[in-house]
Amino acid sequence: MDLAERAMIKTFFRDLLAEHDDHEPFGDAESLVAGGRLDSLSVAKIVTFLETEFGVDFVRIEFDPARFDSVAEIAALIDESRQL
Repeated sequence: MDLAERAMIKTFFRDLLAEHDDHEPFGDAESLVAGGRLDSLSVAKIVTFLETEFGVDFVRIEFDPARFDSVAEIAALIDESRQL
């Protein structure tokens, strides 16, 4: 994954957090869902984002909500989907 794609993911997460009036910084490995900063509706938005922007096919990739918890997890999931 290149830096531009990682920046796109970070921007998306920043926008999701802003919808919850959360403007605090976050690290790539920070747990945003399990940490309570994002909710299940946010996970649905993340799935749609991944399908639309990165072509992730959840028929081929295991759907595990824990994999949508951080920028680092999302980047790994995208990389995995590209190897299939």
